[in-house]
Amino acid sequence: MKTVYILCGGPSSEHDIALRSALNIVKNLNKDKYEKKIVYIDKEGKFSPTFKDFDPADEFSLVKKIDKSTQASIADFLLEVSKEDLENTIILPVVHGTYGEDGTIQGFLDAVGLKYIGNGLLSSAICMDKVTSNDIFEKSKLRQAKYKYCYKEDFDDDFMDSCIAYVGLPLIVKPSANGSSVGVSRVENKKDFKKAGLEALKYDRKLLVEELIIGQEIELAVLGDSDNIDVSDPAAYITDHVFLDWDAKYFSKSTREELPYKMDENDKQKAKDFARACYKAAGCEGFARVDIFYGNDRQFYINEINTFPGFTPSSFFARMAMNLYDVDFSSILDKLIDDGFRRSKND
Repeated sequence: MKTVYILCGGPSSEHDIALRSALNIVKNLNKDKYEKKIVYIDKEGKFSPTFKDFDPADEFSLVKKIDKSTQASIADFLLEVSKEDLENTIILPVVHGTYGEDGTIQGFLDAVGLKYIGNGLLSSAICMDKVTSNDIFEKSKLRQAKYKYCYKEDFDDDFMDSCIAYVGLPLIVKPSANGSSVGVSRVENKKDFKKAGLEALKYDRKLLVEELIIGQEIELAVLGDSDNIDVSDPAAYITDHVFLDWDAKYFSKSTREELPYKMDENDKQKAKDFARACYKAAGCEGFARVDIFYGNDRQFYINEINTFPGFTPSSFFARMAMNLYDVDFSSILDKLIDDGFRRSKND
């Protein structure tokens, strides 16, 4: 029997989503194939002792079950893992955003020689930092919005004027490294620009400004690595909001899901080919969710790649992957675990 350590939580703004993802994974892992051990990472980045019991009806029971009197320690985690049969032990880092998708955990696991599931340090770091990924997409000649960026100390009137001249209005302002549309604003004028920039800089010291693409944002699940990449049909949130921000995606009653997204078959294939090319350009492996814009001009523009998308029951990624292979979620987890072990042998 293989052992799967599920690391969950983390210090990012997506902490609670990570717990929901972890709970869905725990509930669906095949108990006849795997021994599952859960390690909670709090909002300060501290590891808790491993525990097993939880209430499937309570998504926050993972946190409630922790013995708060016990010293939280990465050393305790490493000590426990070291007692395992490491050839048959793998880590599933269910940590969205900062710490989990920026390469931090991946680098740590690489350094201590532990196998893990999903993208490695480099592809995680590239995709987390949108300026870096935009530069790579540009060099790979993959279509995207016009963009400019600056560091916090350079955010001034001259920078805003240069963005308006190059990108045009309205435009999108976002932190270079953050997730779930947190800190993202649509800007209609220079006055709003300053406010939006200061808001984005609360989450990262690097600010990204992008051209507003008119059209529909679509998402695709991509699984595999360079020699064997599978891409799902696209899905989309249909909304009357000016753009798909955090509130529109998770709280708006007017937002509806379309899975699969209805589009011309030729354009659908082009979208899948484009998503595959973006995934390869960023060096992704294992799995990711590729978000692209389907412009009113019927062209495709890369928006971003999420190297550890949501795994909650309502998350698009899990459902797109299940539709792609026509299997249940437990079988998707089997595939990701098998791929993780296979890649670790090839490294």
